[in-house]
Amino acid sequence: MADFKFEPMRSLIYVDCEKEDYRPKLQRWLYKTHVPDSISQFEPYVTKYSFYPSFPIPPEGDRFGYARMQLTEHHWLVSDLDPRLEIKAIAETFPMDVLVWQGNIPEAALGAGQIDAEGDAGNAARQSNDAAGKPFIFTFLPMWWEKDIKGKGRTIEDGANYRFNMTIGFPEGVDKEEGEKWLFEKVVPVMEAAPEVTRILASKVKKDINGCVMDWTLEVWFENQSGWYKVMVEDMKALEKPEWAQQDAFPFLKPYHNICSAAVADYTTANNLTNYHGYITMR
Repeated sequence: MADFKFEPMRSLIYVDCEKEDYRPKLQRWLYKTHVPDSISQFEPYVTKYSFYPSFPIPPEGDRFGYARMQLTEHHWLVSDLDPRLEIKAIAETFPMDVLVWQGNIPEAALGAGQIDAEGDAGNAARQSNDAAGKPFIFTFLPMWWEKDIKGKGRTIEDGANYRFNMTIGFPEGVDKEEGEKWLFEKVVPVMEAAPEVTRILASKVKKDINGCVMDWTLEVWFENQSGWYKVMVEDMKALEKPEWAQQDAFPFLKPYHNICSAAVADYTTANNLTNYHGYITMR
């Protein structure tokens, strides 16, 4: 184990819920099965493992690839994709149904049972990219934000935060430098100028970890959903549509493929490494 590379990093998983009928099933699996399975496997090399439930999808939020279930955060000490970590005494329980509930694969796969994988079933699931569904977006980031764009010095006493987290990947064929120029010289200035925006942070996605299609992750904070709509929908109408646009209005990117997002609170009770005590039900 001494030769494992010490590489502190964060990861974010954008968990959608394809239908409201699936929400009870997905929530039950996450808390009854997935949390203890996960902690059993990676507790020695993960320092934070949390679920941030998504606020209700805002108007036109589907165009932003809005994850309607939650944002899952890990803090890693080593890469979870190291092949040596695939040898596990007890395999992770990951039925195909979960990917259907999340919209990653078609409904035809319901009832197909456990994911068939030579190695780790969970990692196989997290690499799913079915043409008929939405790719499983699993972004790795530096442990610390790389760009502090607006709102430095904000504290928890400055008010509630509607933290809109979005990860974007420039379309195939778009030069990365040109994409970044568009993002930071066209898009971000609109956010910076808006009084509704209290904080902006950004980091480049660590694509070398798992080949994620996304390029940048940003957090843009508001006081509430109304502030989000005013800036992200109304103010962004002033932006010129880029020639590579995949949809007619901002964010101009293909939802759930080139952009995923979720708005969450600062705090969650599902800080699983410290707060999880089993699937204790309501009487």
